[in-house]
Amino acid sequence: MEERPLIEDVTQDTSTRFVSFTSGSHRFELALMKADYFNDQTMVINLHKNRQALLDLENINKAGHLEHIFQLSAMEAEELRNYLPDLL
Repeated sequence: MEERPLIEDVTQDTSTRFVSFTSGSHRFELALMKADYFNDQTMVINLHKNRQALLDLENINKAGHLEHIFQLSAMEAEELRNYLPDLL
């Protein structure tokens, strides 16, 4: 068997929170993972679209960021943006 070089191999305890909510006409199902590895950010996983991003209070308000990462309309992204500060 060929040996493959590893760049990094880290095991850490994580805290995962599953949150489902509706806002307007859209339903969100998210998994939020916290670990020391992510520094002060939270890995937010959109379970419907299988998309994820490291988010914090600063980058959720960056223009077009949530729209691009989670493939959301401007209205859907704004609804998510309103919930995220309480979740992060």
